[in-house]
Amino acid sequence: MAAELRLEKYVQRKVRAGREFFYFRVVRNGKEERAPLPHPFSAEYRAAYDDAHRKVFGAAPGEAESPTGIAAMIRQHRDSERYKTLPRQSKAMRDLALALMEARWGSFEAGAIRPIHVQALYDSLADRPATANRRLDDISAVFAWSKPRGFVDANPCSGIDRVQSEGAYEPWPEDALQTLIGKGKREIVKVALVAIYTGQRRGDVVLRLSDSRIDGGTWYLQQGKTRNATPIPLHPVVLSILDMERAGRRKAGVVDPRRPLLTNSRGRPWTSSGFGASWRTELIRLKLRPDRKDKYEEGAFAPTFHGLRHTNATQIANAVARNPEVFGGIQRVKSMLGHLSEKMAKHYARRAEVEHMNAETLLLIPEIGSTPAWIGEQDEA
Repeated sequence: MAAELRLEKYVQRKVRAGREFFYFRVVRNGKEERAPLPHPFSAEYRAAYDDAHRKVFGAAPGEAESPTGIAAMIRQHRDSERYKTLPRQSKAMRDLALALMEARWGSFEAGAIRPIHVQALYDSLADRPATANRRLDDISAVFAWSKPRGFVDANPCSGIDRVQSEGAYEPWPEDALQTLIGKGKREIVKVALVAIYTGQRRGDVVLRLSDSRIDGGTWYLQQGKTRNATPIPLHPVVLSILDMERAGRRKAGVVDPRRPLLTNSRGRPWTSSGFGASWRTELIRLKLRPDRKDKYEEGAFAPTFHGLRHTNATQIANAVARNPEVFGGIQRVKSMLGHLSEKMAKHYARRAEVEHMNAETLLLIPEIGSTPAWIGEQDEA
């Protein structure tokens, strides 16, 4: 269908009286240059597009393109399996970073980009720290991909001076999440996945997630700051994890609906200090953090458990920002996370309204990385 076409750069589609028309359109220095094009599916389209591009820019696409330039690097990255296998939301974030690179550096050689250029781009976004850090993470991933392919000798994103939010609670970048979920110990990964898919704090996930607080696939959590019982709908991944824990409990003959569901490697409920120590040890084992804080490289991502909560909020906020009228705007994030001020609490007094909003919110959370194959396994033998 024509409406589903992914049109090339500078191609514009118009519909008049039920008929489609395509144009090659460029606006430069306030002057429009436009040429008609045949339908993109027709045999004549490629030659017509190249001819129109040549008349405006002096060369057809790729004719004057350096094989080691930023434009070539971006094009090859989009054609790579690494890009094609990214989760949908991660691919959307990567596209924003690629568009930014093309707009700022599209006419330069990839090897000509230095840390000073990356720092200038980053500083231009620094009034939005979460956006700046996410763009930098994606740009760094592209340069890391391009290095063994001969585009650059070194990643120019290394050592960039980042803006850290209070407490350095950055959302986790996709590659770090993949490492944690794909290579982490099961007892740690279970807790992390529940945190990502619910957006709740470590103490609540580890100590307050019990059958006595779950009703019909919804976790009713009393928030410490507001004392409101916020309904948290449980994602299918979370429900599978909890079913695994219940199976282990039945095997051990434990019957206690108030007992926390998530357990350590010995099948016992976590303590706050016990999980904290195991979490730190696991991050070090996975090389996601150094063994001492003073060994962090300047500007390096600092993984925190609270950052998983920010990952949840960022995923939802990125989705609702595209259509706040439909998805409810930032209030959806506040509702899901329980960040309700006194004024907001009155506004959302009717629990049914909050339940309805939060149930829809699950549709906005994409699959985080590749869910481990062992999620859902139950051994009751």
